[in-house]
Amino acid sequence: MDAYDELSDDNHVAFLQLEAEFRRAMEIADERPNSNWSHLSADYMNKTLAAASALGIDAISDFTVSTRDFDEHRENFDDFLRAVDNVIVQMRISRSRNRNAMSAGLTEAQKTKIHHFIEKIRSEVESSSAPAAKKERIFDIIAALAKEISKARTGFERFTDLARSLAGLSGDIEREGARPWWPWFEKIMGVLNDAKVAEPQLPRPPEIRKIEPPHKKLPKPEGYGQSGNADLDDEIPF
Repeated sequence: MDAYDELSDDNHVAFLQLEAEFRRAMEIADERPNSNWSHLSADYMNKTLAAASALGIDAISDFTVSTRDFDEHRENFDDFLRAVDNVIVQMRISRSRNRNAMSAGLTEAQKTKIHHFIEKIRSEVESSSAPAAKKERIFDIIAALAKEISKARTGFERFTDLARSLAGLSGDIEREGARPWWPWFEKIMGVLNDAKVAEPQLPRPPEIRKIEPPHKKLPKPEGYGQSGNADLDDEIPF
């Protein structure tokens, strides 16, 4: 599958996806007989820099690609690869922190409570006069939510999906008070809030900083430090 077909809407995740694909392609091609490492590594750098630019990631924007001098290119590539790995680690940490912020770790007792409340919602929806298609849609969402609750950390997105679907279902019920699922959903959200409040608040991860390529040291002047400069020293009046 084309690497661009399944790109995430999150720029950091999209960069992680593309960089992994570019690096894998470089490594596979480099294993082939008569491969040209200089060309493959430059191609990887070029594509990775293009992806970073398109996705608004300027952490490695100071790097450039040049293969005129093989030794210099290898040194530049090694520096670039280390910089990319540095950025990847920062992105993964940031992503993990964000994921934790949008999820909660539930105790077994809390999971049991939520499963109980979910079944109450299912029963109320089943006995309602709502259209069958909307009922089935909610049952699918409930099944997905039940699986999510069983994970080590439960994401909030599934609860949002359920709330949205229940709101749509309520619009189809005209009788006053014929929305008996909402008290059960409120109980679910109360359990979820208790779990989130009990968690320690992690500091926000720092922004990804720009990584500058190492500055090349200028060669020392010819004859620097040799005894032939003694006459020059004699001309210095101190």
